[in-house]
Amino acid sequence: MTSIQSHLEEQLKVALEPSHLEVINESSNHSGPATESHFKLVVVSEIFADMKLIDRHRFINKLFKEELNHIHALAMHTYTSAEWVTRQGAPDSPLCSSK
Repeated sequence: MTSIQSHLEEQLKVALEPSHLEVINESSNHSGPATESHFKLVVVSEIFADMKLIDRHRFINKLFKEELNHIHALAMHTYTSAEWVTRQGAPDSPLCSSK
């Protein structure tokens, strides 16, 4: 059986052809028994070049419509190559207040 993390990675590679991709399972940073419930995505793709930030997130939400029924939290950090060079990385995730 494929992990949710691997599935997300493969779908993002096919849909966005990213030059940089991180799919980080942050479930262990949160309370509760779920092992694949919280993810952070860092995606750099030129497909985002003509999209507003909200449209980038909508694209990913649509891509993972079914998966989001099983994922509690999905942090999305979406960049073009130029934005990625300027930012030099994605922000750290906040600490879970219930852990």
